[in-house]
Amino acid sequence: MAAETKTARWKLGLGYGAFSLVAFFVCLFITFPYDTLRRRAVDAAADAGYALRIGSLRPGLRGLTATNVRISKVPNGMTPELHSMLASGAGMMPGPEELGEPLTLESAAVRPALLPLGAAFHLDLMGGSVSGNVGVLGDVQVAVKLSDLDTSKGNLKGFSGMDLTGKLNGALTLTLPKTRGQPDLSQANGQLTLDTKELLIQGGTITVPMYGQPTPMDLPKIALGDIDGRIRIEKGLATVEALQAKSEDLEVQGSGTVKLGQRLDVSQPDMDFKLRAEPEFVKRLGLLGAGLSMLPTDKTDPKFRVAHLSGFFNRPNFGPPRPQMR
Repeated sequence: MAAETKTARWKLGLGYGAFSLVAFFVCLFITFPYDTLRRRAVDAAADAGYALRIGSLRPGLRGLTATNVRISKVPNGMTPELHSMLASGAGMMPGPEELGEPLTLESAAVRPALLPLGAAFHLDLMGGSVSGNVGVLGDVQVAVKLSDLDTSKGNLKGFSGMDLTGKLNGALTLTLPKTRGQPDLSQANGQLTLDTKELLIQGGTITVPMYGQPTPMDLPKIALGDIDGRIRIEKGLATVEALQAKSEDLEVQGSGTVKLGQRLDVSQPDMDFKLRAEPEFVKRLGLLGAGLSMLPTDKTDPKFRVAHLSGFFNRPNFGPPRPQMR
């Protein structure tokens, strides 16, 4: 007579637990309101004037993951019809003439975080990554890390208008107190560091402030080289502790402060710059080089010219330094 076999109780418990866990994730995968989340993300981008397109939205190893993400600045403003098409995820979309040239992201993932309580995110783009977290308990805490971003990738040229090469690294930490229940950038504390390697502008078009007037400029080849920046932020005042760039074309040193506004575009820079440009580079700049040559020389080192940046970020004024008060 064959001996009876009986499954151990702990094995049954483990099996039932594993089955329940798998069933939970299957149900989550099937019933999660992906379309609602997509619409909310599109709505938030549209409110800021951007068109957001998401290829797919599903659970992943790093959390809820969106792939084939494209975001662009709408050149002629967001219309209700365009907003509706983006929210519905329609297969046929207008071209860059209406949506603008997009910055492309291979993937964007977000998941809950405990320390600090809030959300953690990870973006794969431009051959590198952007990662960090946002804490929402009490003051809003933001931490962002940029790792090995290749400025020649991700259609940054189409998105920004500048044809760049070089690597970008950096880090930002911010604590934003709340005013009337909303994060207030004008009272923020934190630090920003920026580190670029062999940054080169190969061409493109950019609008620059020339004596108070926004002026479109075709950019020649400009070697910016390695850029090192460190900025300390205390109670909404950003102080430049170090800002320098050096290459075979140009050397730039920056100092001063930026009074942060509740929005970044209305922040007020009060910054001084020292610039030393090689003569051949100045000729290559054309009209922009002529404007650079009109800047006064530095009294302590005549090889440098000096300039001042003031106004607002959305209406900057770049020109000769202000006269010193006696």
